[in-house]
Amino acid sequence: MENNSEIDRTREASLPTPQETALRRSLLKAGFGVGGVLMARQAKSTFETPYQCTLSGQMSGNVSRNDGTTPNCKIGLSPGFWQQPSRFTTDWAVTAPKIVQKVDRSWKVYTATNPPPFPEIKDTTKWRVSGTVTVSGSSVACTLGATLSSVLGTAVGLTGIPNLGGSSTRQVSLWELVAYGNNAAAFPQPIGNFARHIAAAVLNAKAYPATYPITILQLRAIWDAITGGGTSTAGEYELMGTGLDFGEIQDYLNTTWG
Repeated sequence: MENNSEIDRTREASLPTPQETALRRSLLKAGFGVGGVLMARQAKSTFETPYQCTLSGQMSGNVSRNDGTTPNCKIGLSPGFWQQPSRFTTDWAVTAPKIVQKVDRSWKVYTATNPPPFPEIKDTTKWRVSGTVTVSGSSVACTLGATLSSVLGTAVGLTGIPNLGGSSTRQVSLWELVAYGNNAAAFPQPIGNFARHIAAAVLNAKAYPATYPITILQLRAIWDAITGGGTSTAGEYELMGTGLDFGEIQDYLNTTWG
């Protein structure tokens, strides 16, 4: 039979930590609801079960379906999809990048499937991602597109890649992250790859607001929590003491795109 001290210890262990309470408040404000995912210790188990379309469905254990037949609702697009320049004019619901390449001594808008190799795109004699150039007799304004911080509505973000699109202190674009976020030469890891997943989720939330299971507000709450509101130090990327780390969140996000 348990004595009172053992019962007290058990009760104390089950109580939320101050960090969890703070995260609970921020997620409630972001619209997760009382049973919102990522706000308690037991939430970790939701990332170990098959994907369920909505966050509320994950917490309740209900299998939510968007096609009436399958519980595996992959209704978003992957980072590999969003990084393709050929998709810039057709699928981006935010300011899309416009990059140009020097071909036979002339600038041409780059519309290939794969992004330029990272070591090459920093060479401004071959590539332009900022400024204005002449393409077939017309001026073209080159851009890296919308930034992660501007779309999420937060000042917390990652700074720019040196020698790519201006100052290295600028906020990075969504495209930089989906194209190069998992490249250790471009971004510090593991936060770069985590940001790549968040960037793809942001693009999905903007492109498919009626069906994608995570909203921009929820993604902002996750991003702010994982970065500690900008106070995290290198390598400390957990959701404010919940025990959920960037890898587990990435695993969840991976189930939301085909």
